[in-house]
Amino acid sequence: MPRLRKGGRPVAENASGPMETQPQYPEEYQPPQEGGYLGSVRFFKHLILTVLALAILIPTTLSIIFGICWGRTKAELKQLRQTVSAQPAPGQTGNQQPPGSSQTGGSPPAGDSSQSGKDDPSGEEGPEFPAYQELYPDLYAEPAKLNSIDQEKTVYLTFDDGPSARTPELLAILEEYGIKATFFVVGKESEEADQWMRDIVAAGHTLGIHTYSHDYNKIYQSVEAYLEDFNAMYNAILEATGTAPQVFRFPGGSVNAYNGATYRDIISEMVRRGFVYFDWNRMSGDAVRGNVPAETLVENALDRADSMRRVILLMHDSTRFTNVVEALPQIIEGYQEAGFSFAALTPEVKPVIYSYPD
Repeated sequence: MPRLRKGGRPVAENASGPMETQPQYPEEYQPPQEGGYLGSVRFFKHLILTVLALAILIPTTLSIIFGICWGRTKAELKQLRQTVSAQPAPGQTGNQQPPGSSQTGGSPPAGDSSQSGKDDPSGEEGPEFPAYQELYPDLYAEPAKLNSIDQEKTVYLTFDDGPSARTPELLAILEEYGIKATFFVVGKESEEADQWMRDIVAAGHTLGIHTYSHDYNKIYQSVEAYLEDFNAMYNAILEATGTAPQVFRFPGGSVNAYNGATYRDIISEMVRRGFVYFDWNRMSGDAVRGNVPAETLVENALDRADSMRRVILLMHDSTRFTNVVEALPQIIEGYQEAGFSFAALTPEVKPVIYSYPD
């Protein structure tokens, strides 16, 4: 039997004396090698494996994070576009087609305001819409190729506040010169007024809405008040002429002293419904006071005409302003001499609109 050294290690004996035997380890156990771990083969193997793992994990993790962030960003951008496109940006001179204005036949688009405040089929609560979007479900314009007409050296003659006893005289002058114009009309409860509107349409001019009452204090109180008045004029034109109007002009312009608290919401809602509004960049000044001389009207209308790219000229169709009829031929001839052509406003014409104040 071999002797045991202190510590329990067996010591073999042979003829020349005791001999220390090598310890027997299980196969799965390897004793530590001399020289340390750092710098060893095992160290470099582990280092290589770590680097490879990081090379795989880091790009994968970054891709997952980027995918999540991009998905959220796309959803936010989509919602933002839907919100912003419903109203023109400050300073914008063209008209944008908002969500909801592409419907046909005067019907609101699928999934539009009639779904306000309701949950979608996925069970998630949808965005809330103003209640006035559900009013007058037939009050929608036909779709049009907005901003597709942007002709240079073109004058758009516009007449507000008609029809009136002046309408036949204005129509006769326009026919004599072979010119088409635009009449933004208000409510006149008479068969005579209905006939004048039919005459405007029959002559190939554009008939637009200037609200029914033209009462600034009434129509600009709220979006609901404006829609009620606008809808009345829309139906009056439709019943009298059989034509559904698609263009309109705000009394006093789109931004004025009466609608500071409501103009953004009113504009947004009217554009959402597909209607196109036009302000102006030149005016004759016929409504400044009751009887402006015809010479002054002509001078105002033609002021700096050579520097204008295109003109939307504001005049009025009213018996209160007696000199418009006298001034109109001179205005037409003045623009013709300056190299301008004439056309009526349509939804396709790129509009002139006022910038939002800061």
